Amino acid sequence: MKSDRRLDDLFRAARPAAPDTARAEHAFETRLLARLREERGGSWSAWAWRLAPFCAALAIGSAVWCHSVTSMEADADTLLDAVRSGGGAPPMVAWWPEGEP
Repeated sequence: MKSDRRLDDLFRAARPAAPDTARAEHAFETRLLARLREERGGSWSAWAWRLAPFCAALAIGSAVWCHSVTSMEADADTLLDAVRSGGGAPPMVAWWPEGEP
């Protein structure tokens, strides 16, 4: 391996010089905590907790809408009639009014 004399001299001169790290150390803890807080705020669980009230409102709204649109009230006699008249079909299929899916 061929060594370069000038490069070796430069390395030898640079070894005793200590780098000034005071600027990098300034407010290190504050910067680290800010970065951790920023990364934690974008996680999936944080978004899930933020969107949970909207999902609950959507579920309640859809339940109210389904209840208001349904014209038949399901009671014990209606379900029993659907099971008896189904002809071997599952109860929910036999319960559907004619002409609907």
